[in-house]
Amino acid sequence: MEEDIKTPPVTSSRDEVSGITVGRFAISHRLGAGGMGQVYSAEDTTLKRRVAIKRMTPGGKSSEEDRKRLLKEAQRSSALNHPNIGSIHDVVEHAGELWLVMEYVEGVTLRRRLKQLGKQPFSRDEFFAIASQCCEGLQAAHEKGIIHGDIKPENIMLTPGNRVKILDFGVARRMWQAAKPDDVTSSLETMKPSGGTPAYMAPEVLLQKQNDGRSDLFSLGLVFYEMLGGEQPFHSDSIATTVAKIVQVNPPPLKNVPQPLAKIINRAIAKNPDARYPNAGAVLEDLHRVQHGGSPRRDPAASNWHQSRILAALAIAAVLVAGSLIYRSVRRSTNSASTSAPAQTTALPQTKILAVLPFSPPANADPKLAALGEGVVTNLAAKLSDLTEDRAFEVVTAQYLRDRKITTLPDAARNFGANLGLIVTLEPQPSDQIKVTYSVLNAQSGASLSSNTVTVAAVDVFSLEQRIALGIVKDLRLQLRPDEESALQYHGTDNPAAYQFYLQAQGYLQDHTKAENIDNAIAMAREALKLDPNFGMAKALLGESYWFMYSTTKQNQWITLAKTNCDEAIKLGNAAADGHICLGQIDNGLGKYPEAASEFQLALGLEPANEESALSLALALQHDGKVNEAEKAYQRAIQTHPNSRIGYATLGAFYQARNEHEKALEMYDKVTQIAPEWYVAYVNIGSVYYDTGQYEKDIAASQKSITLRPTYAGYVNLGAAYFGLQKFSDAAAAYQEAAKLDPQQYVIWGNLGDALYQSGNKAEAAAPLRKAVELCSAQLKVNPHDSDVLSSLAGYYSELGDAANARKYLADALRYGANDKDVLIDAASVYNRLGESGLAVEWLGKAVRAGYTADKIRSLHEFDNLASTPGYQQLMKAK
Repeated sequence: MEEDIKTPPVTSSRDEVSGITVGRFAISHRLGAGGMGQVYSAEDTTLKRRVAIKRMTPGGKSSEEDRKRLLKEAQRSSALNHPNIGSIHDVVEHAGELWLVMEYVEGVTLRRRLKQLGKQPFSRDEFFAIASQCCEGLQAAHEKGIIHGDIKPENIMLTPGNRVKILDFGVARRMWQAAKPDDVTSSLETMKPSGGTPAYMAPEVLLQKQNDGRSDLFSLGLVFYEMLGGEQPFHSDSIATTVAKIVQVNPPPLKNVPQPLAKIINRAIAKNPDARYPNAGAVLEDLHRVQHGGSPRRDPAASNWHQSRILAALAIAAVLVAGSLIYRSVRRSTNSASTSAPAQTTALPQTKILAVLPFSPPANADPKLAALGEGVVTNLAAKLSDLTEDRAFEVVTAQYLRDRKITTLPDAARNFGANLGLIVTLEPQPSDQIKVTYSVLNAQSGASLSSNTVTVAAVDVFSLEQRIALGIVKDLRLQLRPDEESALQYHGTDNPAAYQFYLQAQGYLQDHTKAENIDNAIAMAREALKLDPNFGMAKALLGESYWFMYSTTKQNQWITLAKTNCDEAIKLGNAAADGHICLGQIDNGLGKYPEAASEFQLALGLEPANEESALSLALALQHDGKVNEAEKAYQRAIQTHPNSRIGYATLGAFYQARNEHEKALEMYDKVTQIAPEWYVAYVNIGSVYYDTGQYEKDIAASQKSITLRPTYAGYVNLGAAYFGLQKFSDAAAAYQEAAKLDPQQYVIWGNLGDALYQSGNKAEAAAPLRKAVELCSAQLKVNPHDSDVLSSLAGYYSELGDAANARKYLADALRYGANDKDVLIDAASVYNRLGESGLAVEWLGKAVRAGYTADKIRSLHEFDNLASTPGYQQLMKAK
């Protein structure tokens, strides 16, 4: 780790700290210094690892207020865990000073690389690799509500393995305040230059205006500008001149840069934040499009920005909480509802696929209000999902998106084909009131179709939820039957305080990977039941919370508590389907598939339109080996929800697993009709064509998916098709693109090594194969019984010439996946590479009996050496 910053002269012995110990960190030597402090190399004496430790503004130069803020920022940033972000390990106070302990990153800064290149631009491949990783790191931090505030080449490290690491996240945020300056010049007089770099700051930051993550995008755009051959356009010898340039002067046009790429840079460094990209994910998407020969998407109209800015998963787009939500006895106060619905700028699509975005409170939000927001959004999504029966309407719930780490509407559109988005925010108001804003957005343009605000008493959660639900139904132009309108207003209790606790419990459970959230959910559900012991939905939610506690701890007492509460919810008779769904989840998790199927069937009897229950029933039947009944259950789910691409996609996967390829293609084609922009459908279509040896069609489908969204899955399918055609160089190129998008997938590296191996380049194949082995080994630490990983590992070792390990891992794979046709075909491959042709043919036969077709095996040219053997010839004659 190095900092390309001019090191100031040491003016006192106080700055010489080499050799001292700060906490458990023994400092060895100084690496560099900058405006926010000095950076040293140190050893963690407990964990025996090298770290970088930053001495923040030594000599008492920062105020106590700055010190507290910095400590808080550092603590928040320490939660960031992303491969493109330099981790913060600890914050230590020593001798009255604050020390920041960071990951030690080997490599050079981007500034050093720029100096090495002189005025030469980065190569296109290197630029896209670095730029994409920068966007991924920024996106991950912004989704946590953390803004960097000092993006510049000095804070971007390039490791020897071409990994980008962004340093000083959440700590580099500028540390000055201006007391309502009248102009730029007066604000400069009040600045304390203890953080941030003026030449890379966005105009709104320098003008002391409210700013969000788009200010980071401005800074990153300037970094990209320099990487493509342009000199830093705003730097000057004085801060005043620098600020004037940033606010008033446009940089010179980039030379010798393709117009599509120049458009991305120009949009990122737009003076007006409303004209920039809404988030780093949108920049990343355009970079991928241009990298693969496309054009960036059209800039959204500036007039729509007051709505589309909500798309950024930042603190600015979340609930702004000033204080705690106080629970008092019910007090009737005047409920005001203000509506500001702009004229419809974009027509509603005929088939509505609505993504209900997860509630995203800022890091400093009051936990109870944050949980309430989570619960409101979760409950709202569930109620809207109940309206999808017999309508061209589908809801992608906030929980479904959160589980897949999707937090922005562009990501929901790319990943799930959503064409509409719903954003809900809560904000506390004086006199114990809450202001709720909900907006329906067009997923492609970001344009607002409607935006409404409702203000109600904090204790009146019934009115809050009801107003939002009915308002959204009206905005989506859904005509409700009387029974549906009544269901929207059903709460399961007459006690609003109990319902508020219930919503909070639901909110805490949205991230049930954290033990403290499960504890809080249990506590809130219990509070709800204290106020209303007959609240069946709260009973079911308490049972679900106990089940999550078992899933986390694997302690059997939680199973008993979970079942007891779910049973009691059913006995109360007012929990709708929740009690049966809860028991179904428990039985399914315990492998009791017949019992799970019975519970989901009972749930459907109470809520026939519940698609989750319908698909869960089909899956339980499938796991129980009742294939025909499972197929009928899938078909019933589709009949109930004829416009659900999820239902068709799930049934397609069911058919594909049974080698009913024509039926699978029929289902996937239905998906493309419902959601033509959903890349997953074309990935699945490509995989069917691969399974049937139709490689040219696989290539067309895979390329279509990549056009919609470049993904590792699309490139892996493309590579597999080229491999099947024995175009090994093209296959390797596709796998290399896949590795750039997701380098942690062992399959990609294994396939790349396999392509090189089959082309005869065994020496070059060794490196990716060893990488695949490394990733497989790490995955086995999580699940040592994963037969797919074990059989893949056996294959990689066989290609590396390690027969002992190949046999060892193959034996383990066959122990846990003896009936898996893919494991069986892997066994044939391993034995064939080891020169044991008899065993190879034997395992090919087992693969055929397990479902592999003779045509498919014939298309796998790695077995061509067996074509003259009687056993293989007999196998190819089999039907």
